[in-house]
Amino acid sequence: YRSRIDPNSIEYKKFCDEIESIFTTDSLEKNPLVDSEQYIAIKDATNIHLDPDKEDRVANLMDKMAKRVHSRRIQLFPLFEDFDRVRNGHVTQNQFLRVLNDLGLLTLLNGFEKDNLLEKFRVKIGGRDDIDYITFCHELNGLAGFEAGIP
Repeated sequence: YRSRIDPNSIEYKKFCDEIESIFTTDSLEKNPLVDSEQYIAIKDATNIHLDPDKEDRVANLMDKMAKRVHSRRIQLFPLFEDFDRVRNGHVTQNQFLRVLNDLGLLTLLNGFEKDNLLEKFRVKIGGRDDIDYITFCHELNGLAGFEAGIP
């Protein structure tokens, strides 16, 4: 990005445009109907595979939570989305546990089950361990018998 006119200068505008092209479509305000793809952060691990014993415990726990979600007709996504400021589908572990508490699901977990659940839906984003709440909600809604996208 060295300037052709002055070798001691950098074409800053060209550099910024190149960086911005990763995250957004150029001149979107002038052409709002153009289809643009949303930037999605890359997860370090897409599917966490626990040992069979932990998988069974998490499956039993998910069934237990699904029964409560179904009986109380709990909508999971809205509370998680309140904590997901950048809308990337991830919240911190503390935020995840806080939402479970607000939904009345945390009382179903003991400390060991809580750790297994966090491990199951953990993803590493930007060097930080977050929780993939979208996968969690889809799995729990499926077990509760709710159709995707329908409250």
